[in-house]
Amino acid sequence: MAGGVITALAVGFGGPAVSAAGGVRPRPALSPAIGAFAEKRPKVPEGPLFNQPTGTAKQAESIDRYVRGLIADTPKGASIDVALFRLRTAAMAKALVQAHGRGVRVRVVLDSDSPKAQADVYKTLVKSLGTRTAKASWVTLCPARRGCIADRLDPDDWSKNHNKFYAFSKTRGTANVVVQTSANATGAMSSRFNDAYTSTDATLYKGYRRYFQDLAAKKPNKNYWRTVTSQGVSVGFFPKASGDPVLDALRKVACAGGTRVRVTSGLFTRAPIAEQLSALGHGGCDVRIAAGILGANASKALARAGTGPGPQTRYFTGRNAHAAHSKYLLIDGLFEGRKRRLVFVGSHNYTWDALRSNDEAMLTIDNAATFNAYLANFGRVFAAANGRVKVGTPVPPVPPPVTPSPEEPEPSEASQEPEPVSDAPEETPSPAEAPAGSPAEAPVEPAPTPEVSGAEPAQPTESPSTSRRPVA
Repeated sequence: MAGGVITALAVGFGGPAVSAAGGVRPRPALSPAIGAFAEKRPKVPEGPLFNQPTGTAKQAESIDRYVRGLIADTPKGASIDVALFRLRTAAMAKALVQAHGRGVRVRVVLDSDSPKAQADVYKTLVKSLGTRTAKASWVTLCPARRGCIADRLDPDDWSKNHNKFYAFSKTRGTANVVVQTSANATGAMSSRFNDAYTSTDATLYKGYRRYFQDLAAKKPNKNYWRTVTSQGVSVGFFPKASGDPVLDALRKVACAGGTRVRVTSGLFTRAPIAEQLSALGHGGCDVRIAAGILGANASKALARAGTGPGPQTRYFTGRNAHAAHSKYLLIDGLFEGRKRRLVFVGSHNYTWDALRSNDEAMLTIDNAATFNAYLANFGRVFAAANGRVKVGTPVPPVPPPVTPSPEEPEPSEASQEPEPVSDAPEETPSPAEAPAGSPAEAPVEPAPTPEVSGAEPAQPTESPSTSRRPVA
C-alpha cells in the first residue's frame, strides 16, 4: 500500500478518519455475528458491476440478481446489514426473509419513505424480522421527514436516508463484503442505468458497519462526516455541514495534457459543481456530463460561454424511460499535480440535500482498471442521453422529471408476478432548481461509440469482474 496514495485520498475527502477507538454512543446490539475469516482466494471479486437497462432481462437485472445471489449464499451464523432509501421489491424482501430463516442475522435500515408504496413488502420484512433492534434480526425505519442521522436544515427540507449498501460478514466463502450501489431495491434498479462496487476490504467493512450502527441508533448529527481509507479506496459518510468534497476534488484538477472529466448523476442541481465543470471545460479539459435530471441553475452554469469549447452536457428527457441513475465522477489527468485515474462513486447525487440533509456514502477509488470500467460505462450512458445543453445559450432548455411507465415489473423470478412501480424522483429540487420546460426541438446528435480507455469490459454479468489494483 503506497502511503502517498492514502494521503492524497484522505486530503481529497478532508474529514476525520474513523478508528476502532472512536467515541462510544448509544446504538442497538450489533455484536459481530461470527469471527474473522481467512480466505486466500476470495470467491467474491472486488470491482464494479453495471446493468444495461436497454439490454436483455439478464443485463437489465444484473445488479439485482447479483445482490440477491450474495444474500442467498450467505451462510448460517453470518450477518447481513442493509441500508436503503427504498426497498419495494418482493424478490429482495423474500431473499432477506429466506436468509433469516436459515440462521443469518439480517438487519435492515430503511427511510420512512420506503413503505409509502408496495407497503406489503415492508410488512413482509416486519413479520419475519421484527422491529426490536435488540434482537438478532430486525428492520427499522428512520424518523419521518429526516434521515436516521441527517436532519432537516429547514422545515421544508426533505431529509432522508438515501443510502444504498449491503454489508456481508461472509458470503460465498469471502469475508467483509460490501456492495455499494446507486440502485434502490425497486423496479428502477433494472430500468435505469445503475452501478455497484464490491469491496472485500476488512477496514472498509468495519467502517460501513460502524456507520450502519449509527444509522440504526437514529441519533441526529448534521455534521456526521467522517472517512475510512484502506488500500487505495476511501469512503466518506454524510451528512456534511460545511464544505463539498466533490467540489474540492474538481478544484484539484489541472487541464494540462488533456485531462478528462466525466460526470453522471441521477439528479444534478448543485450549481457550484456545474460552475467548476464549466471552468474546466473552458480551461482545456475534456468535460462530459450525463444527467438523469438537470436543475435549471446547474444547466445555466454549464451553458455559460467562455474562451474554450466548454463542457458537453447531456440529459435524459421524458422521451427516454431508461434514465441515468448512477452517481459518479471520473478524473483522468493531473490531480494534485500528478497523473491520476480516480473514481468518486456511491449514493450521493449532486444536490444540496445529498451534501447537507441526507444519509449518504461515497467512495473514492484510485485504480486504473476500475476507472476504465467506469469510463466504458459512461460512454454507454452518455450515448443514451437524448437532451443537449448548448454552450452559449442564455437560457438552455431543461427536461422535466423522467416518469417511468405506470407498470414496471420487478426483476424476473418464476414465482413473482409483475409489480406496479411508480418511482418518483429521489429528491425534489427546490423551486429555484426545479427542471423547467421540455426541449421538444432539441437536436438529437448521432450516438457516439462508447468511450474506452484500454479494453472495454464485457456486457454486465452477475458478478463484478474488475479486480482492484492500487495505482501508485
